[in-house]
Amino acid sequence: MHTLAPLTLFEMARTNLYARPFRSLCIFTLVALIGFVLSGGSLIGISLLNGVDSMAKRLGADLIIVPQGYDQAIEGILLRSEPSAFYMDEAWVHKIAAIEGVHAVSPQIFITSLNASCCVMPVQLIGFDGTTDFVVGPWIQTALKRGLSDGEIVIGSGITGPIGSRVIFFNREYRVVARLDRTGMGFDASVFMNMNSARRAAQDYQIQGGPVPPPEQSVSSILVSTASEYAPRHVYDRIQQTFGYGNSDIVPVLSKNIIHTVADGLHSLISFIILLAFMLWIGAILIVSLLFSLTLGERLQEFGLFRVIGITKKRLIILILTESALVSLAGSLTGMFGALLILLPFRTLISEIIRIPYVLPSLSVCLALLFLSLCLSCIVGPLASLYPAVKMSKMEVYTAIRRNGL
Repeated sequence: MHTLAPLTLFEMARTNLYARPFRSLCIFTLVALIGFVLSGGSLIGISLLNGVDSMAKRLGADLIIVPQGYDQAIEGILLRSEPSAFYMDEAWVHKIAAIEGVHAVSPQIFITSLNASCCVMPVQLIGFDGTTDFVVGPWIQTALKRGLSDGEIVIGSGITGPIGSRVIFFNREYRVVARLDRTGMGFDASVFMNMNSARRAAQDYQIQGGPVPPPEQSVSSILVSTASEYAPRHVYDRIQQTFGYGNSDIVPVLSKNIIHTVADGLHSLISFIILLAFMLWIGAILIVSLLFSLTLGERLQEFGLFRVIGITKKRLIILILTESALVSLAGSLTGMFGALLILLPFRTLISEIIRIPYVLPSLSVCLALLFLSLCLSCIVGPLASLYPAVKMSKMEVYTAIRRNGL
């Protein structure tokens, strides 16, 4: 003879959720939205902070000297993977090096790969001087333990092609010898080569129709490291005073200003995400509480019958909290996985849309953020149902049973 298993509170809660599909679906949808915003917003926020931190480490130089009118272009190259080519006389390298407070200078050459049959991909080519460089070389060394030879390139993380493969720029072949880790900056879509290769590429670029003056006499930017006893702003002002405010062929750009441009936009975005998440969280609690309160009257019969068969008021409160916890957990997990399905596969597209460096955190940080988001969204249901449950426990349910003719 088979005996029936005792009906647990968990089974009773699950049955009650199925018996009221509309209420359960409303709570599930609200909590899923909260889970989506909390988990997605936290991952976006920490990824943007990582991107700014990565950018600060990668920039390295205190000042960047560019031709007059190209201060926005250098931001586009560094932050948003916007290929550009501009040039100034190489004599500026020595002029800037002679400024008081300048510790070291290093030139770079920018060449834009044309979107034509001569090139595999339209990217930013960057040539750097290995003998004076103090920005690019150190973090290329993490991927390559030697200097770059002529015809060799290091590619950013966003460029396809395995190490050892060959790519073509301006009908000339180059060999990939290393790949950089993702930085969340424009460097992810850039190709690095030594100065000899860059000047040869500039000549090829000129043949293909690029607006390049004589390559032997030109550079695109000058990276400046200031002496420890001089503030970068002091050297910036001295350069402006020496060569004239706006009357020179060059313009200095403070690296921290580029970072501040990103940081200002980042703080506004994160503040908006936090405000939206908070408003949704409070709104969800109020709406779920209202739903439980509206259905309380019709459930008095049910609770009265439970009391008749010996279930205490305390266990009835636990039953209500269990119902809300189950539907909140389901909604939280759905919202969290929905956020991951969007953020992980499309992180590159998100970075391009936001136009801010975007670097996902480590697995441990991701798991910690997701766990915290899960906890915050899961408590929406139990927190919202607590007041209606306590209110119900103070009611005389036997009167409600008699009023309904039972």
